[in-house]
Amino acid sequence: MARRAGTSPRPPGAGATRRRRAPGGAGAGRRRTRAPRDRDATVAAIIAAATELMAEKGPDGFGLAELGDHAGVSFGLIHRYFGGKTGLLKEALRQPFARQLARVLDLYTGAGAVREPAPLVALLFSAQARAPHYVRLIAWGLLTELLTEDVFATHRESVNRLLEGYRNDLAAAGIADVDARAVAALTLTATLGFQLFRPLLDSLLATGADFETIYRRHLEMALASFRRP
Repeated sequence: MARRAGTSPRPPGAGATRRRRAPGGAGAGRRRTRAPRDRDATVAAIIAAATELMAEKGPDGFGLAELGDHAGVSFGLIHRYFGGKTGLLKEALRQPFARQLARVLDLYTGAGAVREPAPLVALLFSAQARAPHYVRLIAWGLLTELLTEDVFATHRESVNRLLEGYRNDLAAAGIADVDARAVAALTLTATLGFQLFRPLLDSLLATGADFETIYRRHLEMALASFRRP
């Protein structure tokens, strides 16, 4: 095809030269970090970026291209490690739960194990204070059926260790009518639910700034009552 007047031929490889432009040129700041080279670091970078974007924009507020730029990794790596956005969201919501469960397990079974209610309640509430958006994201995942039973099933062994220790404590105290699973369910729903329904509670009960402290004390009292014959 004839070249238009006033234009010059494009040298071979010109596009590639522009793409290999040294740092500091146009587009150099698009990615926050350089892509990590090993798998663990890459996965961690993707999860961290997804967690940040979910907190800022919600799970549906960003795409994988934006996530890749935010994490400093190639688009294809997200598919390779997570199979797409659905797998990524599941893992991003599972990992905080796994870390918190490990802390609870250490609290109850570690070298300096403390099995009183107050340290457990403090641990759970401090985790929610660090990531206040997480409870809402968990609720979203459950309501949309993203978080199916298999997502958390891998942690059942750790939970069973906690339950078994609690059952042994109950047996040692001569308590036979308390189901450890029910106590665990009450603890989870009482802590997660308080954060999720806090606006409704504030509206209905005219609560003040000190209500969380009052609520936590009552929760500790309720959990302590299960250990009394």
